[in-house]
Amino acid sequence: MIVLKGSRGFTLIEVLIVLLVLTIFLLLGSASVKKMRGSIERNVFITQLEADLYYAQSYAINRHESVLVQFYPFYDQYTALSTSDSTVLFDRKLPPSIDMLSGGSLTSYTILPSGNISKFGTLRFKSDKREMKLIFYIGRGRFRFEQ
Repeated sequence: MIVLKGSRGFTLIEVLIVLLVLTIFLLLGSASVKKMRGSIERNVFITQLEADLYYAQSYAINRHESVLVQFYPFYDQYTALSTSDSTVLFDRKLPPSIDMLSGGSLTSYTILPSGNISKFGTLRFKSDKREMKLIFYIGRGRFRFEQ
């Protein structure tokens, strides 16, 4: 090993300053990750709910039977079951960061064998102080999220 004269390495103060700067950068990065986590969890929830509702609709059309979709705001969950034999298609709880708000105009509806729905209305959700609406349109089983 070759040792140069006059080079003694870094002092303790210099090393501590570098570690302090690195720690600050890591803390700033973790704060932005927490903000992104809420956004990602919200997008995953919306995608999952849409997929579940489309699945219930296609199940009703393919099997030529009605499907009952129910929302439980006090339990933060939603379910779907076949009305002919009470087969549970899905029973999901909402993620902890998302709340289903009571006071919406829709708590349940039936998907008819034609794919149309029996009721129209709005469901409200809250995530990270942002309110979202799930709006159901009469006929043809169409719905959309509004953020």
